[in-house]
This record gives sequence, C-alpha cells and structure tokens, in this order.
Amino acid sequence: MSKTDSRPSIQTQMKESIQEEALKVARSIQKPGQTKEQTKLIAQGIAKGIELYKKQQSAKARERDKARKKALRLKQAEMSAQAPGKEDMVFASEATDWGVRGTLILGGAIFAAIACIFAASSFAGWPVSFGPFTLADWASLTTALASAGLSGWFFYKAFKSRF
Repeated sequence: MSKTDSRPSIQTQMKESIQEEALKVARSIQKPGQTKEQTKLIAQGIAKGIELYKKQQSAKARERDKARKKALRLKQAEMSAQAPGKEDMVFASEATDWGVRGTLILGGAIFAAIACIFAASSFAGWPVSFGPFTLADWASLTTALASAGLSGWFFYKAFKSRF
C-alpha cells in the first residue's frame, strides 16, 4: 500500500469488522443502567478475546501443518530407505495393482483396435474419411503401425512392470 493510497489495509478492515461485531455483542448483553463507556469497554474486551482466539487458531493450524509435513517427510524417507534409487516407485506403491495395470491393458486394447481398423482399411482399399478429407493409403498404414506400436508398449508396461 502506497502512502498516497487512502484505502485502508485488509488488516485494518478486519480489525474494524471485529470491533463492530464486538460492539454489537456488547450491546446485545447490555444491562439496564450501563453507560456507553462501560459498553465500549466490554466491546474492547470482546474484540481482544476474538483476536486472541484467532491468533491461537492460526498457531494451532501452523502446528498441524508442520506435523503433517513432518509425517510426510518421514513417510518419504521410509519409502526411499526401503527401495533406494527407485523414486518413481513412490507413485506406484500408492496406486492399486490392478488399477494401473487395468488402465494400461484397456489403453493397449483400444490402440490395438485402432491399428486393426486402419490396417484393414489400408489393405482392403477402403477410403478413410474425416468429414470432407480423405486419408491417403500411406497415412492410414502409418497410423496403423503407430497405433500397433503404442498398443504393444502399453501391454509391455502392463505385464512387465512391478506395481
């Protein structure tokens, strides 16, 4: 905030809102015969209590965050101690065995189906069209080979990798 900026800061706005809320609470619990000065003093006490509470909650949140980060570091240290040199195993250990393997098998099957379709269209002489565009035979065959390669790689990863 620059010196020429006449807008109050966020902290000032928050402090003012706390004071307004405290004054409302103090007025709501005002006793008969209580002076305005006494009500203002009660409101100041309530505002200080609210600020103290917020500071305590912030400190507790920081401590929880520190404890969570420390636990995470300890877990990562355990993982690296169990399998030194295998940083990529951290992700694999958290994933389920058949979740990743099933996804790879499904991807391999989809790419195999695409490869079969493009190879069949290339060898049978069927034109492959996307709207007004027709794919050349060599492009169809190239797509079939690329899809077959991806399919093979997915199946290889699914059955040769340890999860």
